[in-house]
Amino acid sequence: MSASAVRALPGPGVGIVGGGLLGLSVGYKLAGRGVPVTVYEASGQLGGLAGTTDLGGYEVDRYYHALTLTDTRVIETARELGLEDEIRWRRLGVGFFHDGRLASMSTPKELLSFPGLRARDRARLGVFAARCRTISDQDKLDAQPVEEWVRKTAGDALWERLWRPLLDSKFDGRYDDLPATFLWSRTKRSAATRDKAGHEVMGWIRGGHQRLVDALGVAIRERGGEVLLNTPVRHVPSVAGRAQGVVIDSGFRAHDQVVTTLLRPHMSNLLSEELEATLPPDPNRYLGVVCLVARVRRSVSPYYALNITDRSIPLTSVVETTHVVDPEHVGGHLIYVPRYVRPESEDLERPTDEIKREYLAEVSRMFPEFRPRDVIASQVARARYAEPVHRVGVHRRLPELAPAPGLVVASSAHVYPEVVHAHSIMGVAERTTDAVLDRLEVVEPQREAA
Repeated sequence: MSASAVRALPGPGVGIVGGGLLGLSVGYKLAGRGVPVTVYEASGQLGGLAGTTDLGGYEVDRYYHALTLTDTRVIETARELGLEDEIRWRRLGVGFFHDGRLASMSTPKELLSFPGLRARDRARLGVFAARCRTISDQDKLDAQPVEEWVRKTAGDALWERLWRPLLDSKFDGRYDDLPATFLWSRTKRSAATRDKAGHEVMGWIRGGHQRLVDALGVAIRERGGEVLLNTPVRHVPSVAGRAQGVVIDSGFRAHDQVVTTLLRPHMSNLLSEELEATLPPDPNRYLGVVCLVARVRRSVSPYYALNITDRSIPLTSVVETTHVVDPEHVGGHLIYVPRYVRPESEDLERPTDEIKREYLAEVSRMFPEFRPRDVIASQVARARYAEPVHRVGVHRRLPELAPAPGLVVASSAHVYPEVVHAHSIMGVAERTTDAVLDRLEVVEPQREAA
């Protein structure tokens, strides 16, 4: 397909359901190829899970986000949008809360001193990390349960002391159906984020990921597209098995192609019956998240991220993003206290004041010098379906992008085996854009006579 090709469309272009990072990235790429696009966002703000929230008069990320040196898609897009100079890179520390105490694990050398391990098991940990970096074929790992693989590869002690409690924390107690690829891909990513001295390096776009998504929205409009806020899509109708466009509150709008970026649980009643029938059963289960974010007067943790392997603490992590984010930009120090939960968890419904009180009490247990009175402002964000969980042994791992004529279905469920983050989401956007372009008529521009 020629890079100079233009799209001659029989109708009004492409409708994109969802103004998160995925939908905006697709719209940006399509508009750059001359495709008329309309992005429909149900809320009054772009970004979805990547967006910001007002916390006592300061705009902060609703959920925590950071860049790594390997997030080349994000870095390149920021450069295209004129935001490259707005990225700040910093070295940072990573720690564990294990057996009631803090342990720094900021370098590979410190990781090999993980508390409670014998010398032999620490050596096995180093070999395990090195092996993950050299494995390139994921097929065998895909069909192997993570526990079976870790016990065989690294030994029982590492499983019981390190990986089992970490997975228990991350997956709300259910990790029996995880493939080995989960731990393999995350170990590889962790190694790739370190500098030559072994320190982890992360970056922040001044203004957060919201700055990036807002710039994508502006660029789409500058390229002739539409970005509509407060415009939920109610239905995607079809005729003879082909998607026709979208139904919004003001009526029907025709599109040659419709791209939905919603996770399957959010697509209930969105598609016509015949379009719905083209989708295979959803192979994934999902994690929700409850995340307390607080502006505090002084730093709480010496680490950017604190992994919790002490299961007497019912939290997933404590993340102090102001080890990367400029504190003056957010009016203090920012801590995020997430707990990943099953979609049926009662924490998704409990009163906010209860969540704040209990989560902050757990922070005080880990950091005795922290006092709740140090909190300037706080709030709780919740998402019942935040992250897909790919299960072991599923034959068709990634859902089909183009299940029916006129319809493209893309979401974070198409991220595998990578971690779900901005870089991998933009990888899905690239594949989605290609799928849309393959369906549109290509007309080579006429060469002007010499």
